[in-house]
Amino acid sequence: MAKAAKTAWGIDVGNCTLKAIKLGMGDEGAEVLDFAVIEHKKILSQPDVTAQERSELITDALRKFLDEHEVANSAVVVSVPGHSSFARFIKLPPVESKRIPELVRYEAIQQIPFEIEDVEWDWQTFQTQDTSEILVGIFAIKRDLVRQALEPFSQVGCMTNTVQMAPMSLYNFLRYDQKHLQTPDAKEAIVTLDIGAENTDLVIVDGMRVWQRSIPIGGNQFTAAVQKAFKLSFTKAEAIKRTARTSKYARQIFQAMRSVFADLAAEIQRSLGFYSSGNRNAQFREVIALGNAMKLPGLIKFLQQSLSMPVKRLDNFESLQLTSDVSVSQFAAHLPTMGVAYGLALQGIGQAAITSNLLPREVIRQTQWQRKKHWFVAACAIFVLAGMMCFFKSYAQHKDIISDATSEKRSGITRSEKTVNQNKSMMGKYQGEIQTAKAEIDRNAKLYGSRNLIPTIIQAMQETLPNAKNNPEQQQLYKAFIDGDPKAVRAAVKRSLREQVFIHSMQIVYTDNINQEFDLIAKKSAVRASGGARGGAIGGGLEMGGLEMGGPEMFKMMPSPFSPMGGPQRGGGGRRASRGTGSDKDAEPLEAVPGFVVILEGSTTNKDELSFLYPPEVGVDRQKWGFFNRLEYLGRADQNILAQPEKGQESSGAFAEPKKSSPAKPAVNVPSNDFQQADSEAAAKLPFETYIAPGDRKFSFDTSEGGWVSGSPQTDQPLGIGITKPEETVASSIGSTFGSRRTTSAGRRTTVN
Repeated sequence: MAKAAKTAWGIDVGNCTLKAIKLGMGDEGAEVLDFAVIEHKKILSQPDVTAQERSELITDALRKFLDEHEVANSAVVVSVPGHSSFARFIKLPPVESKRIPELVRYEAIQQIPFEIEDVEWDWQTFQTQDTSEILVGIFAIKRDLVRQALEPFSQVGCMTNTVQMAPMSLYNFLRYDQKHLQTPDAKEAIVTLDIGAENTDLVIVDGMRVWQRSIPIGGNQFTAAVQKAFKLSFTKAEAIKRTARTSKYARQIFQAMRSVFADLAAEIQRSLGFYSSGNRNAQFREVIALGNAMKLPGLIKFLQQSLSMPVKRLDNFESLQLTSDVSVSQFAAHLPTMGVAYGLALQGIGQAAITSNLLPREVIRQTQWQRKKHWFVAACAIFVLAGMMCFFKSYAQHKDIISDATSEKRSGITRSEKTVNQNKSMMGKYQGEIQTAKAEIDRNAKLYGSRNLIPTIIQAMQETLPNAKNNPEQQQLYKAFIDGDPKAVRAAVKRSLREQVFIHSMQIVYTDNINQEFDLIAKKSAVRASGGARGGAIGGGLEMGGLEMGGPEMFKMMPSPFSPMGGPQRGGGGRRASRGTGSDKDAEPLEAVPGFVVILEGSTTNKDELSFLYPPEVGVDRQKWGFFNRLEYLGRADQNILAQPEKGQESSGAFAEPKKSSPAKPAVNVPSNDFQQADSEAAAKLPFETYIAPGDRKFSFDTSEGGWVSGSPQTDQPLGIGITKPEETVASSIGSTFGSRRTTSAGRRTTVN
């Protein structure tokens, strides 16, 4: 919608006359500041008028109008005929507001009976307060027709701001002027007839709704009927028609035009019937007659009898004021023909209900440039003036310096130049010192770059433990432990079925090369002694203990090292090298990769051995994962897990089921739920992930006696939860999944709660 102007000219170029009205906003609403009615030398729709002559006649009328009236500081809004334009109103389905333009364009392509590239079109939404229904009006006209209509304005140098359809201008006039339509509860529709030379615009205003049709019957048909009846030329027949009201042959003239009256009434009845069929609740209040043709004797009475409703010839505007400079009598004489111009001017000052604009885009840009051109000229003038002032001032100063030959001023200038050069030298020195200080600051700041890494690793370890978030089925058990309530713990879940992991110790060791035997890392870091408290082989990737049914399951685990973000991806950066074989000396050494080794020692009471800690065939369903699954895929989102190589091609997991074969690559189907998405996103945000170095992985199991780990670690269990009755010692034997080693030892079967 164009920006509203303080004043605006609405110009309606008809086939007989050019009507123009200038409006502005006063204290009581719109005011008529000026108006003009200029009749063409010939009726533009006469059969003998060519297209070129038509354009010349319009240009002459516009030139005469511009000679007598000032339009430079006002917006100019012009009309195009209703029969040469297109208007369609459609209802949109309930959609988001941002999708409305897309739907409207789709509807425009479907509704407009021309190629969308060949038309100028615009749209506007209509919505009442008491309903959510959105009505969209689509308005269009062929591009060559609107350019043809604007050509005379271009020839006389009249810039046009807006182009509007004549029927929509009538709607704007009625909505603003007729007080009956200004009330929100108006339930009766008003029918408007504007009879032109070639066509009659029929507009129905029903509250917020508008419907229009162009009837191909106008003043020329009445003239042709008189011409045929009296066998006269078109010009003489037109003159007789215009003086029919005062002519002594008025009855004969009426009889000659009666057939045209009947045709017009029949078309109006058809239009009203069509509108009523689609709007069952429509009630017509009256018909407002516009145009000079309504002066024909007997026409209004004939229409009133044919339509069975009041037909009123417009003789005043209800909401328009006249300024003192406007002649009331002259304005009243032309008032029935000013409806379209009135609506056009209302749109120019921002008081119109329909604000669509069919002005071509290139004309809009040209108009905007013309309006801003004087500002650019002024800016250029200021720029040139400022440049000249600087030049002359510099020239005057230079001349003054040259003319002043005193030694005192010359020596002062020399001293100033020396001071400037010294300051430049000092500035370079200081800048070098600043750069050196910045480099030192950066080096010191890097020492603290990873200070949050260890807390982040600890927090990530805690998140992998079974808890109410990733195992909601036993959330009551976890809550009872947190509350320290032994009774609630025993009541929640049977001990042997509890999905819990108690971490007794955790050590984090940094090494410059995680692609080496773990024994070497442990020796250098002095962690082997603490890791071997239970007598298991610490060199393996995982140690389990206490697998006797009924007893607490003790385990020590060393997950593969964690590599900070930016380190090597899963599978390592070097080539695969065999370990523990006779070909070690021929294997190509792996690339040295720095990272952290995390050693966890803990226990679980669950009787299902590793099936609880590392359930097989769970794919990427995070809610079915065990403790070891979460450690294996720590720091990896779902899409990264699915992209890992098939097992057998590369090592792709930190753990393996000791009694079953390693699970296949996770299934492609990823569960879709809030927990899956949130857990995957949280994993992707970690600054590290589990690093699986190339080579064979070893798994061994410590089957020493059940019970708590030696040294009585702090398990933070509520008092009363633990071993209650020791029983006789039994022997157990569990084999290693990888390799042929088998360890057998005695353990104590216990009764626990």
